[in-house]
This record gives sequence, structure tokens and C-alpha cells, in this order.
Amino acid sequence: MVERLKLVLKTTQLQLILKTFAFAGLLYWVRISDFAIPVVILFSLLSFIFYFKTYHQNSFENIFSFLALLIASLSTTSLLAHFEFLIPAIIFFSFIFYLILALKDFVLPHRYEWNYVKNLLLLYSVFIGYFLSNKYDLFFVKFLAVFIIVYFVIQEWLLWLGIDFPRRRRLISIVFSFLALQFVWAVSLLPLGFINSALLITLFVYLMFSFCVNHLNGTLNKKLVIGNLIILASSLFVIFFFTNFTI
Repeated sequence: MVERLKLVLKTTQLQLILKTFAFAGLLYWVRISDFAIPVVILFSLLSFIFYFKTYHQNSFENIFSFLALLIASLSTTSLLAHFEFLIPAIIFFSFIFYLILALKDFVLPHRYEWNYVKNLLLLYSVFIGYFLSNKYDLFFVKFLAVFIIVYFVIQEWLLWLGIDFPRRRRLISIVFSFLALQFVWAVSLLPLGFINSALLITLFVYLMFSFCVNHLNGTLNKKLVIGNLIILASSLFVIFFFTNFTI
């Protein structure tokens, strides 16, 4: 029985790796085709097939993360024209795609920790796409899109953590999305660049989520608060130190 389970895991892992490479290749094809409609449709269709045709075929786990990834990967790669930026972006999105499927199929150990990584990378990709774009074109549409994506990602994240109270999840997700937008607006006024701006917003979201979850679980204490403040101060120092401020 144990040997059979190991064989299933190895087969599933190999399938996930092949699907990840296929996702990367399709995304690159979409970009070099200048987002030709048939290519975009094929990319989306095959991505959905990769998502559903896995070891747990009837599972909708991480479905919101998957949809957010498709939106973020397509919108961000459309803004990248240089090869040296495009390839790292495709690798980055493909890694998130791998995490989504691997968590869904119970391939990764420490699933809760990897879920944190997946959600933070996903939110970072959303924020970096926002700051990379021309924020003044279709401003309210982009603002609303960020709000909706953050809302559903936080909802899914809370469900992962076993918070089975729908009203509480919706309320927390709305508050998080609203606060995230306020941070996005405030950081957009700073000359940090799109990478550091997205990193700063992701940091704030992580710290807010950490405080919220530990409060709900009754584990919020002085040590945790001090530790998070140290993380915040250290991260702010690094971000501002490596920022080239110009007048």
C-alpha cells in the first residue's frame, strides 16, 4: 500500500511538472503572438484542463487563486516587451501555477506553509501588475479589479485556515480589500518603482493577515506583535535603502 502511494505521488509530481512547463510555453506563445484571440483562448482552455484533470478531479480547491493567476499572468506579460523581463515573469507565474496544482493534489508537505507562500506570491503578482501599468488609464476599472481579486484570495485563504463562518469571512475579506486599496493608493504616491511598491503592499497584507488570524485563533501576544514590527521595520529599511529617489 505504501509503495503504491509513493508511485501515485511520483506520477502526480511528474504530471504537475509537465503541466507547469506546458503552462510556461503557452504563456510565452500568447505573448509573442501579441495576444492573438485564438492563442489566448487556447491558453485559457488548456489551463482549465490542467487544473481540473488532476489527481482530485472534482476538487475546486484553489479555484479563486487559479482564476486570479490567469488574470495576473495575462495582464502583466502584456506589459512586458523585453525578453530579460518576460522570461523571469513567465517562470514566476509558472511557479505559482505549480503551487496551486501541487497543493490541490496534496503533493507538497507542509501545505499550510506553502499555501501562505502561494497566496503572498499571487498577491504580489497582482500588485506588481497594477504598478507596472499606467494607473491613470481605466483607473477605476483597475482599482475595482484589484479589490475583487484581493477579496476572493483572502476568502479562500481564510477557508484554508478552517474559518467556517461565511459572514465573518466575507466581512474580513471586504475590510482587507478596502485596506489594501488604501495602501495601494498611498504607495502609488511614493517614488519606489513597481517592484518595491508591490513588495511593500504585499508586506502590509501579510502583517495584517497575521494579526487577524492570530487574533481569531486567540494566539495574538506581545511576542508576535514585536516580531511583526521588527519584520516591518527591517523590510522598510531594505526597501527604502535600495530605492533610487530622484526629484
